[in-house]
Amino acid sequence: MSIGTIGTIGTIGTIGTIGTLHPTLLHPTLVPASATELQRIAAYYARNPNLGVLLRGTGERSWARLADDSGVELWLISWPEDTETGWHDHGRSVGAFAVASGSVVEQTWATGAVRQRRLAAGDFRSFGVRHVHNVRGSAPGRSLTVHAYAPRLLTMNRHELSAQGPRPVGTTNEGAGW
Repeated sequence: MSIGTIGTIGTIGTIGTIGTLHPTLLHPTLVPASATELQRIAAYYARNPNLGVLLRGTGERSWARLADDSGVELWLISWPEDTETGWHDHGRSVGAFAVASGSVVEQTWATGAVRQRRLAAGDFRSFGVRHVHNVRGSAPGRSLTVHAYAPRLLTMNRHELSAQGPRPVGTTNEGAGW
């Protein structure tokens, strides 16, 4: 198993098969999924107590694609304390994430300042297409989050924080170092 993409790896606990979204989670006519729908999906999968076995605790941020089905992509991310994404957006995708264990801090830019939001196990957040943020692991050891995107995440735009707020500095394509 390689970190980055797991694909279908069987079942984890009682939630269902990783690789195929639970059939009752996504309304069949909802394409692309709304932020609210994605939040519900991420929160559902984050409740699985067995997620920790899917990623090794390497001391670096790591991730695995859990599903890519019905126009929704689902990722598991491991956050050792003080690891972060850097400022970015999710291209043309709407998204949501839920904290499965530990805690993360999401930084956003609003009204001329960086705002911080701490999310602990059981908390979740959704966001639209133009949402720029930085996410950092904040719990001792590691934290786990489940992320849902629609449409499928193809690009992430990197941003640099300036006195005027985040400004785009480049684009990362699917799977290349995120």
